[in-house]
Order: sequence, then C-alpha cells, then structure tokens
Amino acid sequence: MPASFAADLCGYRKKNGNPNTSDNNDDQSKYLGKSLFEAVGVPDGQEVGDDPGKNLEAAVAADLAPRRPDLDLELSRAVTDFDQYRHLGVFGNFRKGYAPSSSDIEEFIRLADNLPTSPATTRLRNVLQQSRSRFEGRDYLVSQMLDNMPEESLLRVDVTVGQHRSEARPPLMHLGLSAKWSLRTDRAQDCISQGSKLATQRRGAMPHFAVITMEPRPSMLKILADGSGAIDCVYHLHLPALIEAVEVQRKKRTSAHGRPWSPGVTFDRLIRQRRLRDYDELVTAMDAIPTDGAPSATAQVVRCSEAGVNH
Repeated sequence: MPASFAADLCGYRKKNGNPNTSDNNDDQSKYLGKSLFEAVGVPDGQEVGDDPGKNLEAAVAADLAPRRPDLDLELSRAVTDFDQYRHLGVFGNFRKGYAPSSSDIEEFIRLADNLPTSPATTRLRNVLQQSRSRFEGRDYLVSQMLDNMPEESLLRVDVTVGQHRSEARPPLMHLGLSAKWSLRTDRAQDCISQGSKLATQRRGAMPHFAVITMEPRPSMLKILADGSGAIDCVYHLHLPALIEAVEVQRKKRTSAHGRPWSPGVTFDRLIRQRRLRDYDELVTAMDAIPTDGAPSATAQVVRCSEAGVNH
C-alpha cells in the first residue's frame, strides 16, 4: 500500500513542466518521472511547493507519529540525543566547556603574594608555582589535542523514532529515516555515509535505518539498495505506481531483437531481493517497535523478511 499523501507532494515545475522528481539534465529521469506521475494520478500542470524534501519529512512525520503516541518522532534530531550514540557528544561538550587550568592558579598566586611573610606563606607560594608549571604542561597537551582532533559535523537524521525523553537516561533510537524526495549521486552517497556511521559508531543495538524516497530511476535506487549493508532497505512512497511506470517504459524501450531494457533488469532485481519496498512496510516496521525499550525487534522484522531471498 502506498503512502496516502504521495500524490499531494507530486507536481510539475512551473519553469519547464518537468516532474519535480526529475533531474532536468537526465532524460530517463524525466520520462520515468512522467510515467510515475501518470500512474499515481497526478493531474497535468499540478504545482507544489519549492522544497519537496522538507514537505516529504513533514508528511512522513504527520502520518507516522499518530500511529505510536508512546514514542517520540522528531525531525532532524542529533543522534547524540540517543543512548547508543551519546558518547559521540562527549568530546564536543569538552571542547566547548574547556578553559586552561593554569589561569586559575594565577589568581591563587596573586592572593598568596598579598599574605604576610612567613615560612607557611613561602611554602604556599612554592607549591602554587610548582602547580602552575604542572598545569601549564597539561594545558599545552590539551591544546595540542584540541588542535589536532578532527571536527566532524554533528550527525543528524531526518526522521527519528525513539523512546520518550527522560531525565533518567537518554532514550533508545529505534528507527531512523533519511528522507530524499529524489536522488542524485551525492545525495545517495550521503545516505550511505550516514548509515555507515550509525552502524560503526554505535554502542548498543543498531536501529533500523532506511531511506524513504519518490525517486523513479532504478540506477539511482540501485546505489542505495544494492546491498552495501549501510542501509537496511529503501522505502518508496508509491511502489505500485513505480512498477507500472517501469513496465510502461520497458515495453517502449526493449529492443526489437528482444534485448532487455537495462534499467528494467536492475529494477526487477531490487524488487526480487526486497531491497526496495513499499511504504506500508515502513508502517509495519513502525508498528513492530516494542514498548519495553528493546530496539532490536524492528530490525528483526525487517531482516527476517529478507530470509531466503536470493542475492
């Protein structure tokens, strides 16, 4: 079952009449997008907002959140908010809050200099001077560490689903979605990089991480869905319409000698391997999130459905 809001996000660009999923420099993107919109039932000339990506995030959140009011669904949330990734924020917080310790010692030395002269005062000054030297050495080492440690941008996920916020401990992240209305090579690589970081930098169970898109081109979907391991699967907003669109173009473009249309072959493989899935399976994954805080059940639903699939 496709997303009920899919058609509302589809439209044609006022400037050139191309589908708003299309790459204006890619003919396949344009004719597949047109076939997809026809299968969805998008009226000719329908116009939508200028930022379909943000509209997609908002629509997914509005559709999924009421299904599980016992969970927090948020947009563009930092992964360091979640229990599996809270350690990633430690160094950043240290960098923000760090101040050289030797500067504090200077104030104590000034106070000691104003004390009456005595053996005790002399010993105090000597101890403070030695402490200043030690702290200056430590400050230098910390400054070297701060200067040489890489500054990575804070990892945020377009749509996250986790436990309600609690003062007791950070919530678990159950599900993360990268929302891409359409794809370009750089956007697809961003999703893969994000999934890889979520997998390799976690301390705890891996949340279910997937991409949700309206991209019509099998070649672009293949970049994400061909089994890199960084992404569990790709959810399409209207997979039945995309299947119909691919079949329309396959009939037009299969050679007279019977040579199969290459994008159609790629698409068939993605469907057969269940790397590309319809929106209702995302809803199923959302419904499968347990209420007891164990994040593995959702991933289990997704991965068990792949059992026996021929790769």
